[in-house]
Amino acid sequence: MPLLPIHDVLPEIKEKLTTHNRLVLQAPPGAGKTTAVPIALLGEGWLGDRQIIMLEPRRLAARNAAARMAFLLGEKVGETVGYQIRQDSCVSDKTKILVVTEGILTRKLQADPELTNTALVIFDEFHERSLHADLSLALCLQSQQILREDLKILVMSATLHTDAVASLLHHAPIIESEGRSFPVENRYLDHAIRQRNSNPQQQLMIDLTNTVNTFIHEHEGNCLVFLPGVKEINQLARQIKQLLDRESIRHIVIAPLHGSLKKQQQDLAIAAPADKGMRKIVLATNIAETSITIEGISCVIDSGLERVLDYSPASGMNRLTTRAISQDSAVQRSGRAGRLSAGTCYRMWSATQQSRLLKHASPEILHSDLTSLVLELANWGVTDVNELQWMDLPPHGAIEQAKTLLQQLGAIDGLGTITAHGRDMLRLGTHPRLAHMMLAAVKLNQAYHACLIASLLSEKDIFLANADKSADIHDRLNVLLHGKSNHHGIDHQQCKRIMQSADDFFRRVKQCSKAGLNKERPDHHYSGVLLAYAYPDRIAKRRNPNEARYLLSNGKGAVIPPYIQHHLHEYLVVANLDARQGEASIYLAADISAEQLQTCFSGIIEQEERVEWNDEAQRVEVKQVSRIGKIMLQESTVHHSDSREAVQQCLLQAIREQGVGCLNWSSKARSLQQRVQFIHHHLDKSAAVKNMFAEQPLPDFSEQALSDRLEDWLQPHLNHENSLKQCFNLDLHSLLLNQLSWQQQQLIKQLAPERISVPSGSAVTIDYSDPEQPVLAVRLQEVFGLFDTPTLLNGACKLTMHLLSPARKPMQVTQDLNSFWQTTYHDVKKELRGKYKRHYWPDDPFTAEATSKTKKQMHRG
Repeated sequence: MPLLPIHDVLPEIKEKLTTHNRLVLQAPPGAGKTTAVPIALLGEGWLGDRQIIMLEPRRLAARNAAARMAFLLGEKVGETVGYQIRQDSCVSDKTKILVVTEGILTRKLQADPELTNTALVIFDEFHERSLHADLSLALCLQSQQILREDLKILVMSATLHTDAVASLLHHAPIIESEGRSFPVENRYLDHAIRQRNSNPQQQLMIDLTNTVNTFIHEHEGNCLVFLPGVKEINQLARQIKQLLDRESIRHIVIAPLHGSLKKQQQDLAIAAPADKGMRKIVLATNIAETSITIEGISCVIDSGLERVLDYSPASGMNRLTTRAISQDSAVQRSGRAGRLSAGTCYRMWSATQQSRLLKHASPEILHSDLTSLVLELANWGVTDVNELQWMDLPPHGAIEQAKTLLQQLGAIDGLGTITAHGRDMLRLGTHPRLAHMMLAAVKLNQAYHACLIASLLSEKDIFLANADKSADIHDRLNVLLHGKSNHHGIDHQQCKRIMQSADDFFRRVKQCSKAGLNKERPDHHYSGVLLAYAYPDRIAKRRNPNEARYLLSNGKGAVIPPYIQHHLHEYLVVANLDARQGEASIYLAADISAEQLQTCFSGIIEQEERVEWNDEAQRVEVKQVSRIGKIMLQESTVHHSDSREAVQQCLLQAIREQGVGCLNWSSKARSLQQRVQFIHHHLDKSAAVKNMFAEQPLPDFSEQALSDRLEDWLQPHLNHENSLKQCFNLDLHSLLLNQLSWQQQQLIKQLAPERISVPSGSAVTIDYSDPEQPVLAVRLQEVFGLFDTPTLLNGACKLTMHLLSPARKPMQVTQDLNSFWQTTYHDVKKELRGKYKRHYWPDDPFTAEATSKTKKQMHRG
C-alpha cells in the first residue's frame, strides 16, 4: 500500500476507536482517508466478525472507493470489500467493509435499528451535508443511545470546521491529518473581462474556452474543469473539440465526468491516459470535488458554480438552481491541482468576488424537499423532529408541508404515525409521490405503466439538451416502449437505464402486492391518472381556451413555454415544472379528462355551496361547486339553498359596500333618522336633554353606524330576500322604530317633533337635514298671529323659519319672528301685495287671522 498522509494518524485513530465509540476525523482530499482508514481497522479486536459500513454520498464515489480498497488488498471487489448502491451491488459472505450510498444505509437502519452485524459506521465526506447523511447520522446516534451502546460512529470530513460535528457527537475527540499537498497558485479573472458581454452564460463559456487554451499551451499534465452541470459540460466539450481541431492537436483527450455516464466512461475520466504522451482535460461536476481522486491533475479551471435542488415550502415545488460555490468548495477544488506537484487554479471570478462567497455551503436539510425524511422518521417511530439530534434542525415549514402531503397520500395518519401503505411506499426506495403512484396503479392494472413513469421522473431525460422537446410524457413512453419518436436527439443509453430502473421498480411493487402482477401493456389513457396519484397538488386546469396557461390545484400558475411542443388540453397533471416567481414553466405533463377526475379522485373532490354577489343583477347567487384544491371542476346555480345565513351575510355586505342609502328610504324613515341625529348633535349642549337619555342611550342612526350594525337591526327582519330589489319592499321606518323603546319614541316626539302646528291650523313638517339648525318652511300668511319663533328640545333650540310666498318661494329667513313682524314685514308686505293681490296682507300681523286661503276663499268660509 502506498504511503499516504493519513498513515501518520492511523495509530491514533485505532487507539481512539478502542476507547471511544464516537470519533471525528478531519483530513483534506488526497490524504487517503477513504481507502486507508477502513482497511487499517480490519484487524481491530472490537470488529470481531461484524462489518464496517462506510457511507459515500455518491454512487460513483462508492463504487470507486470499493474498487480501490479491493485493489490495495490484492482482491476482487465483493470479497473483503464490497459495495451496495441502487440497482447494483457486489458483496459476499466474506465482505467486512461494505461501501454504501446514503439511501442504502437508511434502509438498513429501518430494517435493523440495532445494526446487529455492524461494528462501525463511517460517514465519509460528511462536510457535503447531504440530506440522507444528516438523517442517517441522526438515526445512528439514537440507535447507539438506546439500542447499541457499543456501535461505533466515525465521521470523516475534508474541511477544518469539525467542532460542530464533534459537539453533536457529545464532544467526541477530533483527529486531524495534515494531508500532503503542494502549493497551488490561484489566478482570478480580471473583473472587466466578465462585463464585456451582457450574457453571463455566454461570457463564461468564452472565458472557460480561453483558459483551456491557456492550459494547453502553457501547462503540462492534465486539467480538471469544474462545471455546474451536464449541459455546460457538453457545451464546453464541443468548444474545446473545435479548438483542438482548429490547431490540429491530437494528444489531448476530452473526458466528461458526471453521475449519469456509463462506468467505462467514468473510468476513462478518472484513470491516467493509457497512451504515453497523451494529456487529458476532465470536464466534471462537483462530483470530482472531494469524493474521488483523478490521476495526474496539475491544473484546475473552476467555473465557481454548482447546481443544487432547492425546495420552496411556499410553492411545494423543487427547482434546480445554479449558484456560486462556497469558499470551502473553492479551496477543495483548487487543492486538486496540488496533489503531485505545484499547480495552478484558474478561478472564473474576480479576487473581489472571492471575499463575498459564503464560507460554507448551505446543508441540504435547510433547502430540500423533506417528504422522504418525514416518512423515514415516521417509520422510525418519530413524529417530532426534535426527538433526534441534528446538526441543523429541519425547517418547520418544510416539515409541516411534508406532513400534509404524506397525509394526502395516505402514508401517515393525522397523528403522524406511519400507515401500512406508508411502509409499502418506503419499500419502493423512491420519493413518496412516485411510490404512492406505483402502488395505486395496481388496482388499475397499470403497475408497469406507473413504474415506467416513475423511472422517467427519477432519471435524466431521454431527450438530449439540444433536442426539440415536447411537454407530453406520452412522447417519452412511446420512445421507451416502441422506439417511436418524431424527435431527434434521443439518448439511447439513457433509455436502457430507465427501462432497467422500471424493471427494478416493478420487482419491488410485486413484492409489496398480494396479487400476482404481470407486465401489462401500458394504456396511455391512464398516464394522467397515474401522475395525479403522485401529484394531486399539480392537477391543472387551462385558464383560457387558446393559451397554454394553467391554474394548478395548489393555487399556483403555470405555463408551457412556447418553444416546447404541446397540445391544449383542458386538464393536465404536471410532473416537471420550474417553480420560479410568478408563473412556473411546465416541462412535462399528461392530459387527464374531467370524467377521470370525477371517477378516480372523488375522495379529494370537495363539494361546496359558494355564495357570491352578482353586481350586474344586484343580487346574491348560490352556486354548487365541485373542486380539487383551487381548481373548479363544475359549477351550477342553486335556487333553493340551506345557506340562508350565508346569503344574508352576502346581502348585508353588498348593502354595506354600497351604503345604506341604497335601501328604500321613505320620507318618514328619513325624517326619523334625521330627528334622532339632531338630538344626538345637541346632547352635549343641553345637560337637561342629555339627562333624559341617561338610562336608555339613544341609538346612533348615522349611515356609518347603521351600516356597521346591519346584523343587529336589519338581518333579523330578513326572510328570503336575496336582492336589493326585494329589500326595497322593507319598511325602513318601522325597522328604525324597532330600535327605539316606547319611552324613547315619546321623548323624540317631544323634543324633535316631525311636524309643528301653525296658527292657520296646518301641521308643517320640520326639515332636520341640517342637525345644527332645523328649518320650518311655511307660508308667511299661515303664521299671522304667531308672536315668537317656535323652539325644539324643550326650548333649547330655535327653528330657522323660511317664510314663503303664496307660491312657496322664500321671502325671508329668520330666527326672530317677533322682530320680523315689527320691522321687515312691512317692506315684504308691499312687495307681496303687488304680486298676490287676491291674498290677505294685513297691516297688523300680530292680530291678523292666519290663513292658507285667498280673500275670496276666506269670504266664502
